Amino acid sequence: MKKTLLTLSMLLVFNNCISQSFKKYELRRLSSFEIETETNDIYQTKNYLDLKNILEKEQIQRTRKTEAIIFASLSILTTAFGAITYSNSRNAENGIGQSIGTLFMGIGVVKSGISIRLFVSSNKRKKQRDELIESYKIQNPQN
Repeated sequence: MKKTLLTLSMLLVFNNCISQSFKKYELRRLSSFEIETETNDIYQTKNYLDLKNILEKEQIQRTRKTEAIIFASLSILTTAFGAITYSNSRNAENGIGQSIGTLFMGIGVVKSGISIRLFVSSNKRKKQRDELIESYKIQNPQN
């Protein structure tokens, strides 16, 4: 009896943790992909997992793209600051300004390399998401 009560209480506690429902913003995002969200078919286990996977790829793609834009902007600023510092200290005797300018230009170039990789990763996730959307639409023609 004690085990039964414990099991039932654990099921009631964890019932909300394993919920298969979409939030409103997730439904809007799925609708933007031209996936019909009004039917109850989206809550079947396979469809639910497919749609969650699509939303996950979309979130990763958006995050990577934002990171890439930030790194690209910072790389432009850092490289420009390094070039200005380098050119303003060309006539200096000790050459510290040139070293600092060169250092900042190098950091800017590295940041631009990182941003390129993030843009490529973002486009890869977008292609994967689009492929998942197409395969979902083929498997569920009513959507």
